[in-house]
Amino acid sequence: MKKNLILEIRQGIGGEESLFFLKNLQKMYLKFFQKKNISYNILFNNNKEIILKIENNNYIKNLLNESGIHRVQRIPENESKGKVHTSTCSVFVSNENNTFLINLENKDLKIETCKSSGSGGQHVNTTNSSVKITHIPTNISIECSDERSQNLNKNKAILILNIKLNKIKNENFNNQLNVLRKNIIFNSERSKKIRTYNFPNNKIIDHINNISYFQLNKILNGDLDIIFKN
Repeated sequence: MKKNLILEIRQGIGGEESLFFLKNLQKMYLKFFQKKNISYNILFNNNKEIILKIENNNYIKNLLNESGIHRVQRIPENESKGKVHTSTCSVFVSNENNTFLINLENKDLKIETCKSSGSGGQHVNTTNSSVKITHIPTNISIECSDERSQNLNKNKAILILNIKLNKIKNENFNNQLNVLRKNIIFNSERSKKIRTYNFPNNKIIDHINNISYFQLNKILNGDLDIIFKN
């Protein structure tokens, strides 16, 4: 049975530096997936939050252990006094089957299709492949035109809608997944700190195994095997 994962990366404390760090983490994971030929799909990206679906692979256990606070220490470009700043991002990885708790009914969905728009290509503006799905009870709308197939766009839109509605359900009912997310990520005093990425010393500290790696650039370029093998 396939076990797909959902990986969420969110901005933490540190303002603009946290956003830069989010991009570092995004690049790290995507480079790792590419090197290991792991299929992934970016479901949502608004610069402050990225959600990916990761296909079944041999690193599920390792990736599930990525959940928690990732901390960066470096000197921002606009720091005139050379002071090291600390910023964070949160990572949450869960089994796809545990993420989607909402049963969507057809009567609650308004599905619209239109021609995809984009730059060039014989497939642009030739078919009604773009899909917009509105969840009528909440008025949440998701539009997807990334794929050439209307069916693929519909499935992807429903997937993102599930994530959004699931997040609302978690917040409203404080269910088990939300408690887990809060315990791992959002409780600042008891948060599960995973790693510190220290740029001045080219060092990554693995807080789970209490190991330091002086290969920061290699790891941020997707060589997570350096950490996963321990």
